[in-house]
Order: sequence, then structure tokens, then C-alpha cells
Amino acid sequence: MSQADVVTALQELHQASQSAVLLSTCNRCELYWSGSWDGAAWFHQLALERGVDPPLSLSRCQGMAAVRHLFLVTAGLDSQILGETEILGQVRRAYDAARASGTTTREMDLIFSAALAAGRRVRRETLLGRHPSSVSSAAVDLAIEHWGNSRDRRVILLGGGEAAEGVLRAFNQHPTVAVTLLSRQPDRARVLANAWGAEVGTWVGLDERLASADLLMVATASARPVVTAAQLSGASITRNHRELLVIDLAVPRNVDPVSRNIAGIRLYDLDDLQRLCCPVSGTQSSALAEAEGVIEDELLRLGLSLRSRVAAPVLADLHRLSREMAQQESEWALAQLDSLSAAEREIVRKMAERLVRRVLYPVSQRIRSE
Repeated sequence: MSQADVVTALQELHQASQSAVLLSTCNRCELYWSGSWDGAAWFHQLALERGVDPPLSLSRCQGMAAVRHLFLVTAGLDSQILGETEILGQVRRAYDAARASGTTTREMDLIFSAALAAGRRVRRETLLGRHPSSVSSAAVDLAIEHWGNSRDRRVILLGGGEAAEGVLRAFNQHPTVAVTLLSRQPDRARVLANAWGAEVGTWVGLDERLASADLLMVATASARPVVTAAQLSGASITRNHRELLVIDLAVPRNVDPVSRNIAGIRLYDLDDLQRLCCPVSGTQSSALAEAEGVIEDELLRLGLSLRSRVAAPVLADLHRLSREMAQQESEWALAQLDSLSAAEREIVRKMAERLVRRVLYPVSQRIRSE
């Protein structure tokens, strides 16, 4: 789902007075909402309108299970590449967009702020943070490792979103690799290409360029394959079956999986990256334990904040009642003691207030703790 689609969806939610945050990346699309409205049905319809088939992958969780899922996502523990770094910024931008559209509540503000804090702590305090990675950088690392010491490689990159920019950024560290960016958004493609020293080509020129490429990297956001097995089969024949490395970063897959069976085509997808490119290989268990410990700590902090917020109106009513009780009882006592001086009458009022506060103090503490 494009950023324009997200903005339009948030505007629709705002007009309907609904509270939600819409997180859309190259390999996930999630809706976080609060209230009694059926966000799942709305999300299902939105996905259908955008050409996505949600029944294949739609799952739902609520309450603290949904909160815990958000924390795992933000910390990179629910990513294709364990501990990947890009998702933290993606969650932050999704939350910022929702706030700007007026579709968040105070409780959602607390939850997303806590999730982002947890993600930053995982980056700062754990092994995952000391071995940062991303889907894009893992894909580039895989290609460089596959090529070995060979130099002067040609790459075709399809896409124009965040994943494509991540690929360009990673390849920028390898000056002997020439990247040509093909996108259906030519203005966006030119901006990215200029920023990262890539060439810009037209989408219709893909088949011709495949004849001389060493790698086809697909980072598009289509609901269906944009590279067919027939295209790759034709390219393989043109190349006399010289190997072409193909890496598909999309969910759902944007390269026809049947292409794995074509001679001369070496296809990797996100499942392969997850299996081959764990950024903390050899320390995965301890890294996960550290990250999960941070998440549990931040969930506990969030729980205390949310409980305090729930208790606030009850405590406000309790303090209002205490003031009324103190006033009523002091007025009753003073009506029986009409010979008191002004100073003595003030002492009676203060005593009534102090007694009521002392009686209600343990009750307030119990409400806060529970």
C-alpha cells in the first residue's frame, strides 16, 4: 500500500471519527485501532480495494496481545530478518501520520510511545542493536557474498519505496556495482537515483536489460507478481543460461516462484534471507532473551501508566467526595459551636479535611495499585 493510500485511508478514518494507526511497509500491512467499531471489516474492505487478498494472511489479536505484537514488531523481533532496523522508523512514521490526521487517542499515544521506547532500548542495549541489519542490507550482503571476489557487477532494481532506497543505500558502499533503478514512479526514481548514484531506466526496458544483468532485485509493492516465469525463461535463453541472481523482497511475492525451476535462474525470497542472513548468527538465543527482557520491562511500565490513567477519574471522584464530606461535617460541627473565634473555626475546618484525607489515603493507594 502506497503512502498516498495510507494518507487517504487516515483521512477517511478521521472523517468517520475512528481511532487507528495504519502501518504499511514492503512486507506487512497492519491496522491498530481502539473503540467499538469493526476495524477488521474496514481493513478487509480497504485491502480488497487496494488489490490485496487479505483472507490469505489476515490475522487478528486484541487487548494486551495486540500491544505485545506491536512491541515485537517495533523491536524487529517479528521481521523477516531478526532485529532489522528499518521497522522502527516505519512504525514511528505510521504513528506520526496518524497523529497528524487526528486518528489517535491518549491511550494509543501511550502505547505507541512505549513501543517506540522499547524498540530504541533494544537497539541500544542488546546484541541485536550491536549487530544491526535490515531486509535491504541483508539482500545486498547476500548478493556480494554470492559473487565472491568478482567486481564490476550490473544490478537492476525494481521499485521506488523504502525497501528500494535501502538497497540503493547498501549498494552505495560497493562502488564497482552499477545499479539501474526501474520504477513506475519516474519522478520518485529520479530523486532516489540522484541521491545514491544510480542510473534510471524505463520499466518497458526490463527484458532488454536482463540480458546483461548480474542481479535482478525486486522491491515493489504489487499484490501480484511483476516478474513472470516467462520473462525470466526468455532472459535465460538470451543469456545462454548464464546465471542470473534474482532476489525478491516483496510480500506477497512479486517474482513468480515457478522461476526457481528455470535453468540459469537463482531465486531467493524473504524466507531465504531469514534463513541465510540472521544478523546475530551464533548468538540468536541470547540476543532474543535480551530483547524480550527489554520488551517485558517496557510492557510493565506501560501497564502501570495505563492503570494509572484508568484510575484517574475514580481518584478524581474520590477527592471531590472527600472535599464535600469535609465541608459538610465541618459545617455541622460549627453550627453547634457558634461561640468559636474565626481562628478556631478555621482549625475545625482543617481538622475535618485532614481526617477525611487520612481515611481515604489507603483507599486511593489501593485503587492506584490495582
